[in-house]
Amino acid sequence: MGRDKALVLVAGRTLLERAVGTVRDAGGVPLILGATREAAGLAGVRFEDEGAAGHGRLGPLNALRHGLFIGGTPVVVALACDLPLVPPAFLRYLAGECERHAAVVPRAAGEMQVLAAAYAVSCLESIERRLAEGERSVHGVLREVGARIIEGDELLPFGGEEIFLNVNSPADLAKAEKMLMASPA
Repeated sequence: MGRDKALVLVAGRTLLERAVGTVRDAGGVPLILGATREAAGLAGVRFEDEGAAGHGRLGPLNALRHGLFIGGTPVVVALACDLPLVPPAFLRYLAGECERHAAVVPRAAGEMQVLAAAYAVSCLESIERRLAEGERSVHGVLREVGARIIEGDELLPFGGEEIFLNVNSPADLAKAEKMLMASPA
């Protein structure tokens, strides 16, 4: 995108403000793993710098570890800011399903959506071990803990696979904006 993607505007709000709003609307307490940013929709949000805990820049697995460790809840729901179409109802569903599973991860277009998923603190042991071994992928943890995969028809009540449109280009941004402007919410 050529700039700080979190601050890119889509349908009148930054991607980061949208993600925070989605988490709040789902009943969660947002925790942002990244640099502190200022915006109206981010008031009261806790930021954890990417260099937190001496780990340098956090990759997904290390960020997940950090979020589970400091989250203070039995289940943490991850939501990347560049997924502006994921609805709050889906996050609530993930959290509810994670009460019975170590991890609940959607799969769309054959890809695991590890940054729009729910993880129980019981995943920490596997994450710690894999990080100690130098692994950086969340997928090995998911295999080890026997993650529940949500896909196909199970995604339809929440908008289907298209809710995982990842805004990585100006074309993606235009598509997301069009979809958000057309939605009744």
